[in-house]
Amino acid sequence: MGRRGGASRAKGGGSARVERAATAAATPDGARARTPTRMRTALRIALEVLEASSAVEVPPLATGSPLVKPHIRGVIFDLDGVLLDTERLVREVTGEVVRTHFGKTFAPDDFAHCLGRTPRDAVAELIRVLELPCSIEEYLALSGPLLLERWCTASAIPGAARLVEHLARSGVPIAVGTSSDRRTVDAKVAPHAWFAASFGSRVITSSDVRTGKPAPDIFLRACELLGDEIPPSACLVIEDAPAGCQAAKAGQMYAVALLSESVPAPLWEALPSSCRPDQQIQSFYDFDPSEWGLPPFTDTIHGTVPRLPPLRLVGEVVRGFGRGSKELGIPTANLPADAYAELLSSTTCGIYHGFAQLDDGGPIYPMVTSIGRNPYYGNTYKTVEPHILHTFPEDFYGKTMKLLVVGWIRPEANFSTLDALIKAIHNDIEVARAALKDPFYASFVADKVFSVPQSSSDFEHWQASAVFGTRI
Repeated sequence: MGRRGGASRAKGGGSARVERAATAAATPDGARARTPTRMRTALRIALEVLEASSAVEVPPLATGSPLVKPHIRGVIFDLDGVLLDTERLVREVTGEVVRTHFGKTFAPDDFAHCLGRTPRDAVAELIRVLELPCSIEEYLALSGPLLLERWCTASAIPGAARLVEHLARSGVPIAVGTSSDRRTVDAKVAPHAWFAASFGSRVITSSDVRTGKPAPDIFLRACELLGDEIPPSACLVIEDAPAGCQAAKAGQMYAVALLSESVPAPLWEALPSSCRPDQQIQSFYDFDPSEWGLPPFTDTIHGTVPRLPPLRLVGEVVRGFGRGSKELGIPTANLPADAYAELLSSTTCGIYHGFAQLDDGGPIYPMVTSIGRNPYYGNTYKTVEPHILHTFPEDFYGKTMKLLVVGWIRPEANFSTLDALIKAIHNDIEVARAALKDPFYASFVADKVFSVPQSSSDFEHWQASAVFGTRI
């Protein structure tokens, strides 16, 4: 049937993962991002923007000092692309506006260098890249209403609410520093109760400062909200954009870069060494707060992280790459990747566990699945390739399979040999078997994905509205 692969970087530990002046960013599968012609043009302009922004005075990092764990006393989060997946909405609206009003074709790479900047600065660069015949005000008049009606649909970045709520419960001062303006921030966070409960009024927007990122003003103002006793040097900033990391370092703060496909590696490499993040993570599931002197997570189950809300997928079992049984001896039941392309684009790559059911009313089995590109085989697009922990007498292509993904085991990683990959997969299977017996995970067999018949009149509505699940 198909085959499972593994992950982009294995978890490290201790101070080795907290690096000053981090090495150049890599793509999620560990390979350097390729740069097509159109993207090179966008990158060239982006590099010019970064060079121009070097006028911001950035004190150099000390060299030759030993790697030690800093004791962080406060954490500042960026909003877009870090806490909420709003950048997907921006890409959608931008594509619609430039196509409908200007007859242009918009590629996501065209906007990569605009991330982390104020709306006006981002639009100015977009106009420059695409050579749009309009002013900033004219463009905003077209895009603003479309975005405003969609902000409420922005979902939380996987693992973001978990980290924010953990820090808030632990008494760690936290705040938000975003390039968005106050009006759009209010619209974006309104549906997310955890945001207001955790941050309260400790939110600084571009409306509150005169100069946006990469200047440090937003983060310095956010630091003031953490309390007088916390200096910038005791703050950790979590960002997804080079301009944001540059702002954090300009403010004498530590910076963690949440890597994503929205920002190609050359943009990170273009940062001056003094502005590069101190740590790079593939996802929040890969972030260990104790490495920064912050309270450790206490919610892991058999070393796995609950995936809340759970991920629900329903589809027909299709033929995969033909490697699962033949090469690995571990058959997989693949779902059609194109049916869930948009959903998977915002799902963290990694190895997960959960439950599976074939057809309505059938037995519910434990399963382990990869979600991602399986770097050992070099896939070019994300796939979902579950291995059901049950021996079936024959293949079941064409059957409807319901999947409920409830826990994260590890990130994707590449392997030097096939034997190493097979060994890792067998370990994933044993981890999943043990974890899914825990009462917390076991309770998910009663989830609605297994109880709503596919023949029901409201199944289609449920699938469209609840594919991301509900918080349990």
